[in-house]
Amino acid sequence: LAQPEEKAPLQDTPMLQPFWAAGMSFSRGHFLVRVPYDCCLPLLFQGEEISIGIRGWTHGYDPYAPHTSVIFHEYAVNSRRRKGIHTFWENAHGSNSAQKAMRRMVALIKMAPELSPSSYDHQDEAKYGLGAKRPVELFYKLFGMDVRRKSMVPEVSQWDSP
Repeated sequence: LAQPEEKAPLQDTPMLQPFWAAGMSFSRGHFLVRVPYDCCLPLLFQGEEISIGIRGWTHGYDPYAPHTSVIFHEYAVNSRRRKGIHTFWENAHGSNSAQKAMRRMVALIKMAPELSPSSYDHQDEAKYGLGAKRPVELFYKLFGMDVRRKSMVPEVSQWDSP
């Protein structure tokens, strides 16, 4: 898992990644037909990409990243370059929609096994849920994610240079 400021461990080939990025995603059109954006996640920003990535993976898609950094997005709120750009969630006005959306999202991708089924919205769950090509538990195992402990397996995030 390369970061933009590090040299990628693989050279001259795209790298299989556990992450999907909305700002840098290229695929055939059937990806969005099979893995549509969940319309029941209002005001969700942190989580939409992991949801699409995991759902896509369970539908049989493999996300790859270029071996060199080709684009980035600055999220630094206090950056002079951002010039005080407003965010869409500033208009929530005390709504708990984002919290409800996050609960639904983590439940549908089985990232929060402790959640009670009665604690989230099940609308169109089959349409916006996991695929049937691969089990989500395999995704978490392959990429070192322990959803019960809410942690990463350290060895997976460490790469030895050849």
